Amino acid sequence: MASFPTRRTYDLIVFGATGYIGSLIARYLSANAPTTLKWAVSGRNMSKLQDLVHTLEKDYPRRTGPGVVLASLARQDLERMTAQTRLVVNVAGPFCKNGTSVVEACLSNRTAYVDSTGEHVWANEIAARFHDQAHAQNTIIIPQCAIESSPPDLMCYALANCISKHQHAPSSPVSCSIDHSWPGYSGGTIASILAGLETYSLSQMNAAGAPLASCLPDAGPHSPYPAPILPVRHDALLGPLTFNPSAMADRATVMRTWSLLQVHGEESERYGNSFRFNGYQRASSMLQGWFSFLGMSVAVLFVVLIPPIRSLLRWLAPPPGTGPEVLRHEKHFVEWRAVVSAGVNGIDTGNKAIGVMRVDMDVYSCGAMMVSEAALTLLEQQAAVGGGKRNSSLAMTLGGGVLTPATLGWDYIERLKTAGLHMEVDMLTSRDLLLKK
Repeated sequence: MASFPTRRTYDLIVFGATGYIGSLIARYLSANAPTTLKWAVSGRNMSKLQDLVHTLEKDYPRRTGPGVVLASLARQDLERMTAQTRLVVNVAGPFCKNGTSVVEACLSNRTAYVDSTGEHVWANEIAARFHDQAHAQNTIIIPQCAIESSPPDLMCYALANCISKHQHAPSSPVSCSIDHSWPGYSGGTIASILAGLETYSLSQMNAAGAPLASCLPDAGPHSPYPAPILPVRHDALLGPLTFNPSAMADRATVMRTWSLLQVHGEESERYGNSFRFNGYQRASSMLQGWFSFLGMSVAVLFVVLIPPIRSLLRWLAPPPGTGPEVLRHEKHFVEWRAVVSAGVNGIDTGNKAIGVMRVDMDVYSCGAMMVSEAALTLLEQQAAVGGGKRNSSLAMTLGGGVLTPATLGWDYIERLKTAGLHMEVDMLTSRDLLLKK
């Protein structure tokens, strides 16, 4: 049984707490975390940290405010900060610039780690460099716990479970779409995109986009279903679909989960040797989908190939640490839908597993909720295992490593449901599908 650090000053420290997503996470924890949670906010500006704590104490008067831990990105500061806590929630991006030193400090002190990154090239680097070390010393590192990429990862996990319960196996790629209202970009999102372009070459980014780039090297054979020919298509259940700029990050996380389950999971949990994940943005029509794809392609081409465009984008973007102001009367939502065919012995039966996840909040607040609940789930599981209880999640089975949101299992899903996530997964027979037409 894995052992985890218990006697620390704090259970959780939010590093980078005065930034846009960091302050949303701090507010979420103030409103929703157990009152027994010992937590703190951390960053390099004491005045901003104290202002944040004062605001939290004012807005949540029945809650004890978080502690304050002053820490820069200097190694000695990170070592001191990570030694004080059981878990670090890292939101100090860009992660390709700032994230590695935080992970190293967590490994040095056997401190668990979750973050909000969507930078899959960096996350792949972390997995390749540190998985074996983290596994050996029972330290759990889970990147990409926000919008990228908890929802699609959990969706695939739930769909596979649904299919397995019906004695079927996936017989097509998983197609997953996202649809959401849009409050605007945060400064951190733009800064991360630009930092990635400055840090990695096109060949590095292309290599990181390969289906198995994020996977364990010993995951076994993989002969995936054919990739879709066109970036825009119509699905009978999902509707019109177009290019999703987050799909590559989502696929990296989902495929890492695939490999972890192939190597360490129960046979009933595995996705199969032919598993493929295809991510899309939901479009209002096929025409709009093509316009969206072409517009996005031209924009990406300009930003990648013309450095002055990047300078202009940096000048136009919100300052780092700031983001859209979401007013209470505004109605926002994020919704994911996914479908996969189900077969027996490699033969398609015509049945399909479908899933829907929806939360009625903006994308950044949704991301803050998902990162927070991932951290709280991990702390809860570690405490249970430390108390001698059994936990069947893959994260607790392994005890350490560079893992994924889905390795937290059903505990994470149930916490998200309690927090306001609506989720339904069901199997439709060929007759059901015929009646839907």
